[in-house]
Amino acid sequence: MSSSAKVWFHAVSPLKSEPGECDFPLKWVVKPFRGEPFAYAAAGAPPNWALPPGTELCYTLYRTKDTSEPIVVLVAQGRQFTVLTPDQHVLAELRLPPPEQRWRPVHEIVRPKQPLLRARGASISSIIKSVLCIPLIFIEFVSYLLTEGDIVIDPPTRTVWKTTQGMWKRTALKQKMGEPCYRVYGKHLDHRIAYAQSVAGLWRADRDDDG
Repeated sequence: MSSSAKVWFHAVSPLKSEPGECDFPLKWVVKPFRGEPFAYAAAGAPPNWALPPGTELCYTLYRTKDTSEPIVVLVAQGRQFTVLTPDQHVLAELRLPPPEQRWRPVHEIVRPKQPLLRARGASISSIIKSVLCIPLIFIEFVSYLLTEGDIVIDPPTRTVWKTTQGMWKRTALKQKMGEPCYRVYGKHLDHRIAYAQSVAGLWRADRDDDG
């Protein structure tokens, strides 16, 4: 899972049959589109695992549908997640934007002794593409009015995590806007951290819905 491959994956709610097949309270399933094994996100910590002091709301990603192979554990401190290995070594801190930051919210992935990764909601290139597509959006808008259908206008389509050091910014992770679909660039980001980021995003959505 820590390979250098570029992999598309998405994090989704489980099928109706899947929770009954697991030895833990299954919350989400991380599904790569090629080759890589699935990851199963469960509420709670692995068996006999102590939650670090001052943290809360724990999720564990497992490689299988039992508790024998935990991949990473996510613990929350306010609006920040810490991604831990099963033996509690820190892989990364995932910094989520505050809910009031509506326009291009800032996301950060902080890793020990590695470059900071930062993303702003909706990349510049996706905004440009959306502007260029305004004529098509207008046609879509008019066609929906004529057919009395629902109006669906898509926002800018990507959020991109990049390195912040040096002249050339390296892309590590991309997310399609509005859905939990990602592409991880394994050369610049451990797949385990990318999977954890997708789960953190879903957790945030749940928190917003609950509020």
